[in-house]
Amino acid sequence: MAGGTGAQAGKLAQHLVVTLMRGTAGKQKLHLATLKTLKLNKAGRQVVVPNTPSVRGKLEQVSHLVSIKTLEQHNQELAGERERLRVREPIVVRHQTGG
Repeated sequence: MAGGTGAQAGKLAQHLVVTLMRGTAGKQKLHLATLKTLKLNKAGRQVVVPNTPSVRGKLEQVSHLVSIKTLEQHNQELAGERERLRVREPIVVRHQTGG
């Protein structure tokens, strides 16, 4: 879940960002109740949860329905998305008139 490499391997993330990727129609009652406790009621919703053993156990139950990232990974993705969508200078093309 909160995998890391190198120096981060021994240090667990403080918070996790959980996104409900799949819909809840036709799912088991236990999974629906778990999603309700995590406050994930619609596909695409995101919540920030503490990285505790009890929360990780809940996430393991519904791991096939959710996407789990550390808060740091989520912030890096948002920064990359902001950079991609930022307003850039317009391209100005000056055509030469034939003479």
